[in-house]
Amino acid sequence: MCRKQAACHLRQDKAAAIFESGRMVSNMNICNNLRAINLVREIGLSVNLMNRSMERLASGLRINRASDDPAGLVISEQMRSRIASLNQEIENTTVTLNKYRTADSAALQLRHSLTELRSYAVAAANSGANDAAVRQAYQTAAENMVSSYNSLIETTSFGNQKLLDGSEGSVAEIEKLNDLDFSDPESIEQAITEIDQKAEQLDSTLISLGSKQKNELERNLSTMRIEVQNLAAAESQIRDTDFVSEYAAFMRNSLMLQAGVALMAHANLPSYTVLSLLNSD
Repeated sequence: MCRKQAACHLRQDKAAAIFESGRMVSNMNICNNLRAINLVREIGLSVNLMNRSMERLASGLRINRASDDPAGLVISEQMRSRIASLNQEIENTTVTLNKYRTADSAALQLRHSLTELRSYAVAAANSGANDAAVRQAYQTAAENMVSSYNSLIETTSFGNQKLLDGSEGSVAEIEKLNDLDFSDPESIEQAITEIDQKAEQLDSTLISLGSKQKNELERNLSTMRIEVQNLAAAESQIRDTDFVSEYAAFMRNSLMLQAGVALMAHANLPSYTVLSLLNSD
């Protein structure tokens, strides 16, 4: 057999070997490297998942856009709206409660003044030990205290709102004291009667103010704060990032990305194997 014929037979044998290799291993081709295409797709998926995990870890939120969880986003926003409304109601109730506490404090001070006035009246009624100078001293003290009592009713306010004079926006209407006369036993008795009447009215006012604070304002405030706490916990479960699981997902996708990039270097080996058959002698 001549050399030319031998070379021809060798080329035929190589072509048959390439055909058999391609038939036994279906992905050994050059034009379309399916292994590389799949690796590129997996690498892109790993990059997208890593970016999403980094966004969640950086923001602290599991839901950063509607596409993350449409239903969860809507529910979360509704909860946030309710929480914002409750916080404003809490602020309003707190202001109202402070207003009542201011009135309560002033009314209690008025009650103490009545108690002291009654003591002056009883002391002034002791005709066996008191002379004119002593009675005058009690009279002067009573007049000063009545003036302070009435002034406190007029001036007690919360911001620009009067609280105790019965005007619009006030929380109580407390009657002023009339002038008290400690000059003789009969007038002193009348003064004590008026003081007792005012004390009885003031006690009723204190009960009303205290009941309003305790049974309505403070109870409502506590209820709203509990509701805010529960809503915030529920909203957190829906929207906040679970850092442990999200970081684990980030590390998993990072490892998958590194493995995919490393495998890209070997994705063309089947093509090189085919080409090596063509290049061999």
